[in-house]
Amino acid sequence: MIPKQTPGIIKRIYPSLVWKKESKNEIFLTFDDGPHPEITPWVLDQLSDYEAQATFFCIGENLSRFREIGVEAINQGHKLANHTFHHENGWKTSTQDYLKSVEMCNKIVTEIRGQPNDLFRPPYGRIKKSQISQLRSDYRIIMWSHLSWDFKRKLSVSKSIRKLKVVEPGSIVVFHDNEKSFENLKAILPVCLEHWSSLNYKFSVI
Repeated sequence: MIPKQTPGIIKRIYPSLVWKKESKNEIFLTFDDGPHPEITPWVLDQLSDYEAQATFFCIGENLSRFREIGVEAINQGHKLANHTFHHENGWKTSTQDYLKSVEMCNKIVTEIRGQPNDLFRPPYGRIKKSQISQLRSDYRIIMWSHLSWDFKRKLSVSKSIRKLKVVEPGSIVVFHDNEKSFENLKAILPVCLEHWSSLNYKFSVI
């Protein structure tokens, strides 16, 4: 089982999961839990200001309600990916139910993208070995190298920004386009985009 904060030893135990990508000048921004009718469009506007592309790991239930936002994200060059249908915690969900949720989400993602999807991120970063074993033949399971912690209500925004400013080429950074995270996201994302742009990073989809 993988905890929310993943030390190096966990990465070595689960080498089949993607923690970082090889790149000379790219970083990979990801947004979990959307789409949201107000927050996701705000995120899209921020990304557009910096000609940045991102990967949105969508909850199937949200994507089914706000399909037009998913379509707009694709039209702007972003990628939609799978984050389960109901945001299940893999540790607390049977493998059978978990796989069903993943496939339900993937059906919607595929319909909106118009092409197959092979990207999956487990909610909370919590997933069992049995679930990994079943999923890895069809999906690349995407974790992260940098977590913004934007979902923490008592977050030190300045500390989060300071840690995010030291990303390296190939880093996978996690944000959330949900209501719980929005106040922190509004404070963190524009500052980080400006800083990373000043370092001439390219923002690419996974």
